[in-house]
Amino acid sequence: MIFFDIDGTLLDHKQAELLGVKQFYEIYKKNFKIGQKEFYKIWCEISDKYFNIYLKGEITFKDQRIKRIKDIFSYSNIKLTDEEAEEKFKIYLSNYENNWSPFDDVIPCLKELSRSHKLGVISNGDLEQQLLKLERMRIKKYFSNIITSGEIGISKPNIEIFTIACDKVNEKPQQCYYIGDNLYTDIIPCENAGFNGIWLNRTQEALVENKVKMINSLRNLVIS
Repeated sequence: MIFFDIDGTLLDHKQAELLGVKQFYEIYKKNFKIGQKEFYKIWCEISDKYFNIYLKGEITFKDQRIKRIKDIFSYSNIKLTDEEAEEKFKIYLSNYENNWSPFDDVIPCLKELSRSHKLGVISNGDLEQQLLKLERMRIKKYFSNIITSGEIGISKPNIEIFTIACDKVNEKPQQCYYIGDNLYTDIIPCENAGFNGIWLNRTQEALVENKVKMINSLRNLVIS
């Protein structure tokens, strides 16, 4: 069984996020005294902050969206109600979703692998949104099992999410592979759970774990 991460592995999340934020900034830039680059930097910091709180189970998926928008507007001393923040987030979300696309190496890789392997997904995030991403990218058909932290209440890097995935597909960890773009959230935890981890190092970061198997593109992914 071969499992994949979604964001940064299959979906070009950062590009979709960047374009979505740029469009959002253009709509509301009169409210901010900072440029687009600084706005995007702050946006990412706030998004990471609240998404990590959500992954810990301390707030809901909906709440992290609301808090992100309220925080970004607070930089201009603008206070929003939850309802106002939710409506503004919908504008960003629409732009973000319209820019969803897979990396160029994704579909050829999945087509080839699916001929001889069962494929699955293990992803942090909300099940409904992650399914929508796969559908919009037209790759959902390749996956027989999709496990998300939002569904089971456990998120990477907790190794239990990998154990649960094995139980769901009735496979032993040693028989499973996991391909992800984050060394510390994806690869080291999955290997601690007994998986065969493959780090998709798209940004060509320096390899600090000598024992980690690494590729720079899914075109280089070979599984016998």
